[in-house]
Amino acid sequence: MPEMTLQDKLLEKSKEAFIMAIEIYNKPTIKYRVEGFSFFICNAWELMLKAHMINTFGDESIYYITLDNCLQKIFTNEKTPLRRNLSKIIELRNMSTHFITEEYEMVYIPLFQACVLNFVEKMQEFHNIDMTEIIPQNFLTLVVSMKALDENTI
Repeated sequence: MPEMTLQDKLLEKSKEAFIMAIEIYNKPTIKYRVEGFSFFICNAWELMLKAHMINTFGDESIYYITLDNCLQKIFTNEKTPLRRNLSKIIELRNMSTHFITEEYEMVYIPLFQACVLNFVEKMQEFHNIDMTEIIPQNFLTLVVSMKALDENTI
């Protein structure tokens, strides 16, 4: 069996981080769902994009760069919905890392769901990996608490 390349290793870890993001978000007993999802989905994107950068720009292109740097290099138009979506989730992840994020699932769920679908699409486009062979398509839908937000919360 041939040894795994750096690109293969990045993609394997990316798939695992993606699955972790979905599993954490969809587990009703976890109270740290929004933060956990944002940590793992950002990790999944960064690893996947770095594997793509190796293909496009060479091995040296991935060192000492952040997910933000990857986004700027690969999705050069900062106004595209995918880049804006992921930038918002990066902001949420950064805030969650250094502070407390309020659990307003109804606000985050459209952002998160779009991010999941974008990830699946880009894994297919960039790496010819069908994520539905790893995690069934029906599990790609995030579960949301239907607790309504009142005016004060908004």
